Amino acid sequence: MLSDAEILLGLGRHLSAYEVSPSHAALDSLQFAGQVYELAWRLRNSQVSSRNRIEAIAIEARIGTRQLHRDVLPTMEQLGWVECRRDADNRLVSVEALVPPNEVLIDDASRLLDILLVTSAQRAALELIRATSRQPLPVDAAIETAAEWGEEAATAALGHLEAVNLVRRIEHEVDRPVVFNPNIWTNDQQAATAALRAQDARASTEVGALLEEIAVSPGIPEKHVTATDQRWIDFAVSQGLVERSIVQTSDGSEEGFLFSPHLKRDAFGTSLTDPSGHVRQLVGSMIYASTFASWKLRSPGGFLYTLIRDGEAGNVSNIGTDYPMLETAGTIQVVPAGSRTFRMILLQSDIAESALSIIDSRGSTSRGDAGSLQNLGDQRSYTHVERERAKMASVADTSDREAARLIAALRDVTSGGAFGV
Repeated sequence: MLSDAEILLGLGRHLSAYEVSPSHAALDSLQFAGQVYELAWRLRNSQVSSRNRIEAIAIEARIGTRQLHRDVLPTMEQLGWVECRRDADNRLVSVEALVPPNEVLIDDASRLLDILLVTSAQRAALELIRATSRQPLPVDAAIETAAEWGEEAATAALGHLEAVNLVRRIEHEVDRPVVFNPNIWTNDQQAATAALRAQDARASTEVGALLEEIAVSPGIPEKHVTATDQRWIDFAVSQGLVERSIVQTSDGSEEGFLFSPHLKRDAFGTSLTDPSGHVRQLVGSMIYASTFASWKLRSPGGFLYTLIRDGEAGNVSNIGTDYPMLETAGTIQVVPAGSRTFRMILLQSDIAESALSIIDSRGSTSRGDAGSLQNLGDQRSYTHVERERAKMASVADTSDREAARLIAALRDVTSGGAFGV
């Protein structure tokens, strides 16, 4: 789940690109909190900074000098994140960074919000960003997620987020508008339809739990999902809320790996996308090798790091025959390394770097051991996520009347439905 600190940092950056408007002003305390986090983030690895240096860092973070001295630094001092040293005339001389470790920094968001006397509507806005980034929701369900701050506050917050393009509203059915974060759910029609079907099937809780688990572990093996059962995994895949990549092994068995529509959940639209599916393919290969292979890859992150650093890896015979799916994608090239051995040459470093970022985000950060390409030896082919989604939509369990009705609704919408904005 997105933490308040993550939302505040992203929201501060997002709102800095907008002209001041009533909605912008209504969220001003959240933007200021984001600026405090912005400066703290930039000072994490610093020790003592001179006045000139701290002002330069602030300007780079889009914080004016006056605001830095009057508001941002005093707030950070109150939090204990910095210590400001001044001369006899009370002019700033230097700033010592006392920024806590990341986990403490994230937990301190509640203290920061209390210090800033954040309003109920602003707190509701945080909950709404979190909820609509996790999954598309009917409006009444979205407002319910922020109900602790009052329905009036939640309704006002929803309007402000729509005005700054962090929430999009689609009305497909009368009196059943749907809202979602357009930076994550980029297909308006699909997102709105899926939200209504999930509500009809009383699936919001099941699908929401699944999306949370995938967000924490992108590329999670389908067999390892604990948040829900197979029925709801298939439902989420068929509706486009979850994307499934398949790695097929040389013995004909298949393993599925699950991703959210964006490889990294990013409520503000700044992280990478993967329209070709090649990043997912490489991530799935690495996770398969570390999970299901008979000779398990000990460090997928370390292997990818070495491949990126050296541009090549491996010196074993099975590389010559066992990696057609990565070759077909154009991610690697297999070349002879000896009389009977082969090695991989990296052709698309951007794909490998994106895959490494995903692997690292799952906690596989070790880079000291490149591992062995033999661990990937029995992978044979790859199914693109769109193909898998189409397959699931066509083979849904029609013995279940509810599922059949939902798929029929999907066909009706996609063949002739229209959405008003």
